[in-house]
Amino acid sequence: MSASKLQDDRDSIAKDRVDSVASPAPLQGARIEETIYNAELKEAIDNTRLDPFSRRAISLYFICIVGFLNAVSSGFDGSLMGGINAMPQYLNFFGYKEVGASTGIVFLIYVAGNCAGAFFAGPATERFGRRAGMFIGGSIVLLGASIVTAAQNRSMFLGGRFTLGFGIAISTTAAPTWVTELAPAHWRGRLGAMYNSCFFIGSIPATGVMVGTQEMNSTWAWRLPLILQVVPPTIVMTCILFCPESPRWLVSRGRVDEARAVMIKYHSNDGKTNPLIELQLREFQEMIEVRKMEPVWDYSALVETANARWRLLALSLMCINGQLAGNGLITYFLPTVFKNAGVTSTHTQLVYNFVNNILSAFGAFSGALVTDRLNRRPRLYIGSFVLASMLSIVAALSSKYGQPGNTNTNGANATITFIFLFGIVYAFVYTPLQALYCAEVMSQKMRSKGMAVHILISNCAGFINTFANSVGLERWGYKYYFVFVVWNVCACILWFLFCVETRGRTLEELDEVFNQPWPAMASARKRKVVIKEEGDREIVQVLDDDSKVSSA
Repeated sequence: MSASKLQDDRDSIAKDRVDSVASPAPLQGARIEETIYNAELKEAIDNTRLDPFSRRAISLYFICIVGFLNAVSSGFDGSLMGGINAMPQYLNFFGYKEVGASTGIVFLIYVAGNCAGAFFAGPATERFGRRAGMFIGGSIVLLGASIVTAAQNRSMFLGGRFTLGFGIAISTTAAPTWVTELAPAHWRGRLGAMYNSCFFIGSIPATGVMVGTQEMNSTWAWRLPLILQVVPPTIVMTCILFCPESPRWLVSRGRVDEARAVMIKYHSNDGKTNPLIELQLREFQEMIEVRKMEPVWDYSALVETANARWRLLALSLMCINGQLAGNGLITYFLPTVFKNAGVTSTHTQLVYNFVNNILSAFGAFSGALVTDRLNRRPRLYIGSFVLASMLSIVAALSSKYGQPGNTNTNGANATITFIFLFGIVYAFVYTPLQALYCAEVMSQKMRSKGMAVHILISNCAGFINTFANSVGLERWGYKYYFVFVVWNVCACILWFLFCVETRGRTLEELDEVFNQPWPAMASARKRKVVIKEEGDREIVQVLDDDSKVSSA
């Protein structure tokens, strides 16, 4: 179907559409077609039944895996330091303690590198494209991995950590944007959610390797896991040269024919255009200004309108709440948390760390698979309350069964069980959405720079997950957990009041939602498409979810 034919069909339907405000009375004898968010998107999807097992779809999955490997790289590093920090070989070589200010600086310097890289990530991915952003970020990660592996003193190790953080910021800004923009509109949730869930594809081998290398009586106990960080970025840099660029980025540069060719290749069953492709292209062209390129260092688009400020608020909520849910305790200081629960053996701590990552991976991928079925808003505010409850139980059990000399193994095992459950719930609620939701709430004009701000805000909040956690755990032990219990309760309230529902809407259709006085509440309203046949005509009425419709 051509774009002009598709538009003619829509114009014809529009002539018969009855506005629900102007004509609130229901259509007697009408049938309810389906409860949906975006009627136009549903129409395009119904007319374009993409085969998820076609050769073209499978090719798209393999291409997205290249983007996923950037999350693998991030997961590898994040889990490495938590385990290495429990190794006597590492602590003795550099003269560190497992917790405290000096150890906090080791984690904090990575965050500083992330923050510095975030300022370059947006302009790099906007100017040169999403693929170039991943290549540049991967190159810097390779350099950082080489430095930390060869480190002979604290200064060299800290310099490598900063370099790693800088590179990861660029690659993890470009990659989720690329995956989200490359995916068909109705597959975006699943593919986008799978991106961040791949964090655990990196963390599982990282923690597994350390279980074995911990037995080495040399610095290779921690150097060997560190050198393995070069694997994911090497694969990304090699494969990205053969992958397509984001269609949205191509349209933003006036290369519409190239964008259409990419979408036809991966968003169709027969190599021809279809209603879904034309709908997305039309929305791209309506939203994107291609007359001139805005200055790459200009971030004013993020705050210049009420629409933009609401979008930035939604992004900030995910960045802050996702970092302050208590996940930093699990990611960076899990061996210490296990020690608070009564587990004193370093080997056992690392084994439990490995097990936790496997269980969390189960939670993350389960969450990713249902991302297109579960609404974001209730998932986040209910999930925050559950996390607060879980962490309260962990703190209570640790206070009773984690003390030195405790002989109640059942109590200690219960504590460990709830630590595992906390990790699973967090991975289910937040991990699939952290990158996806931030990309969804950004408009095309804001997206690449918004994702860079996402990295910046996340790492500012991550200061608590690194330096503050190290100091807090040293001074207060399990009592420090209640800081995150309180925040999760606050997050529950914030998500309920300000979270904008994005499921079931194209990225561009969300612009209408963010133009409402209170986008969060406006986004929670569904619409019903009601159809009544009159002669050879079909009268279409779009009603809010609180409207009543009589059906025959």
